[in-house]
This record gives sequence, C-alpha cells and structure tokens, in this order.
Amino acid sequence: MATTTQTSLVARAKTNWQEYRTSKSWQRTLRYLVSYGVLLLGSAFMLFPMLWMISSSLKPSWQIFTQPPIWIPQHWEEIQVGNTNKMLNLWQVTVNGETQKVIQMGLRRYTTVINASLLKNLQTAPADEVSSATATTVGGLTFNVRTWTTNGQTFQVVALAKGDNNTLIVADINDLQSASIRLPLDVVNGGKNTALQVEGKDFRGREVALDSGTIQVIPIGPESQLTVVGTVGTASSATLADPASLQDAGFASVGHTELPLVTIGDQPDKFIILSKETWQPVINEDEFNANAMVVPRVDLTEDKPVTVNNVVVQGATYTPQNGNPVQVAIMLSGTEQSAVIPVDKASSLHLAQLGGLTTTHGAQIKRNPYRVQDGYTLDGTTRSVALVGEPRDMSLVIPESVVNDAFDVTPDQLQRALYPELRFDGYKEALQTKVAETYFPTFFRNSFLLVLLNTIGHVLSCIVVGYAFARLRAPGKNFFFILLLGTMMLPYPVTLVPVYEIFRDLRMVNTLWPLFLRSFFGNAFLIFMLRQFFSTIPRELEEAARIDGAHVGHIIRYIIIPLSKPAIATVIIFTFWWTWNSFLEPFIYLSSPELFPVSVGLNFFKDQYGTIYYDRLMAASVLSMVPMIVIFFFAQRYFIEGIQLTGMKG
Repeated sequence: MATTTQTSLVARAKTNWQEYRTSKSWQRTLRYLVSYGVLLLGSAFMLFPMLWMISSSLKPSWQIFTQPPIWIPQHWEEIQVGNTNKMLNLWQVTVNGETQKVIQMGLRRYTTVINASLLKNLQTAPADEVSSATATTVGGLTFNVRTWTTNGQTFQVVALAKGDNNTLIVADINDLQSASIRLPLDVVNGGKNTALQVEGKDFRGREVALDSGTIQVIPIGPESQLTVVGTVGTASSATLADPASLQDAGFASVGHTELPLVTIGDQPDKFIILSKETWQPVINEDEFNANAMVVPRVDLTEDKPVTVNNVVVQGATYTPQNGNPVQVAIMLSGTEQSAVIPVDKASSLHLAQLGGLTTTHGAQIKRNPYRVQDGYTLDGTTRSVALVGEPRDMSLVIPESVVNDAFDVTPDQLQRALYPELRFDGYKEALQTKVAETYFPTFFRNSFLLVLLNTIGHVLSCIVVGYAFARLRAPGKNFFFILLLGTMMLPYPVTLVPVYEIFRDLRMVNTLWPLFLRSFFGNAFLIFMLRQFFSTIPRELEEAARIDGAHVGHIIRYIIIPLSKPAIATVIIFTFWWTWNSFLEPFIYLSSPELFPVSVGLNFFKDQYGTIYYDRLMAASVLSMVPMIVIFFFAQRYFIEGIQLTGMKG
C-alpha cells in the first residue's frame, strides 16, 4: 500500500512539473531570461573597453599593464627622498607579528663556497643515479642537495663538479658542513681564478681575501639575497653628493649582511649610498623665459663654479651697458652667445632625475635652442621645466646613523605597500601637461566652439531646406531631392582634395573656417531626416495659420519648430557626435596646435606621452568621452523619439 502511494505522489509531481513547464508563464519567464542574458552579454562586450579605460585612468601608470591585471585601482605608497623629486616606493614586512612599512636601503647577494683545504672524502657518482638538486638549508647554510642511491643505500650529497664519462664528483652533506662558508657574491667574483686539485680531482676555484687571510674556495651555490630595509623616516635624511668626492669607508653590519660605507671629501661622517643616477639641472620654464638674458660671450668674465639652491653650475659676472655688474648662472653656453640668469632670479633651479625627462621637446630663447620637459611634477604641482646646464652623475646618500633602525630581510618577506584608491592625479596632470605647445583645456574650447557653430549651421540650414522639400511646391523638386540624396553615396575621400583646394584658394587653411562653414549649407542626411519628420505634421495646422495671415517664416518658427523638438534634438546630437569625433578634417586643415580640437589634441598627446604617462593618456581619453556620454544620457529620449518619428510617413 505504501509503495502504491509513493508511486502516485511521484506521478502527480511529474504531472505538475509538465503542466508548469508547458504553461505560458514558464515560457514567458524563459524568454525573459534568455533575452536579458543576451542583452547582458552584448552590453558586457560593449561596456568592457570603456570600463577598462575609466578604471585605468584612476590607476598609476605601472598598474595599467601588469600581469596578472590589477582590476581595482591601488596606490603604491611613496615617500619623497630628501628635498629632491625622487620618490621611493614603500614596502611592507612583518616583524614580530606586526606589519611595518619600510624602504629599501640596499641589497647584497651571497653564495655558498667550500674551503678547498678542508674538503675531503670525495666520491664519483654516475649522473643517472643522482637526483636533481633541491635547495636545502643545513646547519644555517643553503646547499643544492641531491640524493644518490647506490648498493641499496641512499646518501644526501652535493655535486661539486663534472667528472669523466657522464659522472659527477660529489661529497656527502655531512662532510661539507665543516668546510662550507657563506660569502658575498661580489667578494667571490672579485677573487682571482685558480686551478685546484683535491684528492686527485681537478676543480676551478677562486682565491678570496678575507680578514683571516687568503683562502682557496670552490663556489657551489645556490645564490641568495638579503635586502636591508629601514624605517620610512630614513628617506627624509637623504642628500645628493658628487660621486667623485666619495671614498670607501668599510662596511656597516646589518643583521646577517652588511652595507658599504663612504665618506664625503674630508668630512669624518660616514654615509650609505642609496642610489647612483644621472641628474639634470632644471628650472621652471616661465621663470627662465621671464628672467634669462642672451648676452655675448665676450661680455662674461671667466667661468667659475657657483652654487645656486645647492646646485653647482657654471657662473660668471656680467656687466650690462650703463649698468652694474651682476653675478649670473650660465644656463645655456654657446661659442658666441650664452643664456644666463641672475643668481637671485633662479629660485626654482634644482636637480631632477634624467630618467624622468624622456619626452622633452625643443624650444628657443632668442634663437638659442634648449630642451623643455612638459608635465613635470614636483610637490604635487605639474609644470614645464627647461633643461639647463650639463647632466651629472650624483649619488643619493643617507647618514650611517640610520643603520641603528635598519634590519635585513629575504626577498619573499617584502610585499608592496598597496591600498585601494581612486587616483584622480592623472586627470589633473593631463590638464596641466603641455601638448604640442598648448594645453588640453584649449582643445576642449576649440571642440566646443566647433560644435556650437556646426550646430547653429545645421539647425538653420537643414530646417529651411527640409521644410522646403516637405511642403513647398516647385518644378523638379523630387529630382533635386533625389540628387541631394545621391550626394550621400559619395565617399568622403572623393571630395576631400577638391574641397581642400577651394579652402586653400580662399586662404582658410589653418583656420577653423573649413571645419564649420559647410554646415551652413546643409547636410544631406539631416535634411532627409527633417523632411521625413515635417511630412508627419498635419497640413491643417499650416493652413489655419495662413488663414490668420502667417507667412512661411511664421509657420516655421511658431508651428514647425515647436512640433519638431525631437527631430531637432536628434540633429543636434548627430552634429555634436560628428564634430566632436571628427579627426581627419581638422588633422588635414590645421597645423597650429592652439587650433586643435580634442580629437587631434588627444592624438598628439598619445604621440608625445603615450609611452611614459599611461595614466595621463587614459585620463585624457576619458575626458574626451565625457561630453558625448553626458549629451546622450540627457537627450536620449529626444534622440530615440526623433529617430522613430522620422520614418512614420513618407
């Protein structure tokens, strides 16, 4: 009886499922799910590039093309080094269970070596009987340990060299511990190559000088690395020093490693070298152009070093006609003329890392050429700087006293100090970066001006012509309308050259006239669209207006235009879209950067900074998209309505 009841329940459940599956509500739900799934998939393909670009504009440059990708914008914490423009990345280490932020002060590589005089009990093992090497720490030292099985016994050995007939010279790990030491790799590599013979077997080793004397060693590896890190406050004590004035002063022990020390000139204080780089004297371009003078070389006294803002440059005394002698710094030295600036006027002169000045361009001051770096950022301010004087190698040093707070770590203990952050600096820097002798806001101004003029031209001309084709009677009207539509079939390159020659003869090349003047003569597509829309407006409204004494101008102004707001909005949107995204025309007609619209300006931005300032490039790209996105979302109702209604009546 129970079995019959269970079978009945199962059959009833199947019947209910079949009824629900074949019901209209189930089918409707299934259609909705499939439809929304397809829409979401299509939206993802369309939105992903835009979302990626927006996300990239909020990241620092190094995160944009990382593998694996960093999807959420993160900031790598940095700290300014001394009073320079160099920024050091911060790292995180875990000390006694607590996370601490540090900077890297230096690193040293080490390797395991064998004291040849203590090596004993060497054996020869067939290579096929020995396993591959595994880095293993034994007695505080790291060895490349292998297993060797022979005569039913397994031994842990280290391969020291290759023997004859596909064999390896090995030694038991227990016999090597007393003969092994760990030495800095630079010390081992600095030793003299020597041929060694131990127990009748030949080795290639090195003679290494230690405090206890010179010994012969056999490097066996593996290599390891220890990084010395210091507290964040260490960076503030860094200063620049001339490498020629540095003298070796031994080593400072830090944990299991050490850092080389130097002295500066005759000073007794010792320092640690943080980095060695090439630095370039720079000065704010505005200050340079305002205060620099180009003077004959013969009017300057003999060159001698002068210190300006802790930067040593060549200086001289210049006596102008009917003036007092002035001490000047020589910014650009020439055989006949030199560009100089009074020492008290060079307040922004400082040293900058040459590695960050990779997108310089040429400029002139009274026909004397110099280099300019746009988009240079210091202390949160972006400006253009002039490269003056000669590059020089400099060492960034920190006092020995910071060793008291330093400690050593292995590379796997270091983690980047990152935290999620939407970084808007790229937008600010993009707007402040000079592109092709001008700035990005100028490109926006030009584009908005062209949009305004083209919109006025298209609205005025297309409304009048569209109304004429829709309502007025004239012989051959349909023929001219077909001829108008035929112009839409002509590819743009066909008309490019003759139109260019017309504007060239009118002397309008390198002006904005060619980019908006033709809009006042109509557009075939927009005229066709408005003509279709005007045809849907009842003629009775116009006839009633004529009975009341209205002429054609009144009818267009008070009847056609108010009833055609969706179509006119569509004309405005199309005009905005075409003008804002137009690239080929302005690229051909314009050569002066101050006339470039956004599309051409963005192209120059990419060519000038696309290989170094990825964040600024992405930010500039997003800024160029914003107006189009805004106008579409605010006017999409009119746009969709206008497109729908233009095809309702022919």
